[in-house]
Amino acid sequence: MQLHFRNKTGSTIWVCIMFYSPDGCADDGSWGTRGWWVLGPNGGEAYVLNTDNDYAAFYAESDEGEVWAGPYGPVYVHQSAFDSCVYIGDNSPETRIVGMRLVDLQHSDVHYVNLIN
Repeated sequence: MQLHFRNKTGSTIWVCIMFYSPDGCADDGSWGTRGWWVLGPNGGEAYVLNTDNDYAAFYAESDEGEVWAGPYGPVYVHQSAFDSCVYIGDNSPETRIVGMRLVDLQHSDVHYVNLIN
């Protein structure tokens, strides 16, 4: 199953994801984390993941302060690009903890999350 994001706002949006990765993150929570994809305003898109798992999660924020978050995680995110595991974090000033929204991928082979104001 493919996971895509589409920006339906007039702002630039940054997206990061959490995905099931038992091989790559077996000792660190079994869930991988990856970011950031930049979605341009008014229709910017990104293809972020191909998975066999029924679920993934995401966090997004816009340059105008909008946030798409949820109760899943917590996830350590960095200011710059990252590819890590859910239980790996650090105390650097550029690292913060966010909660993510669940995405149910069970109903289509190609799933789009539309980010709307």
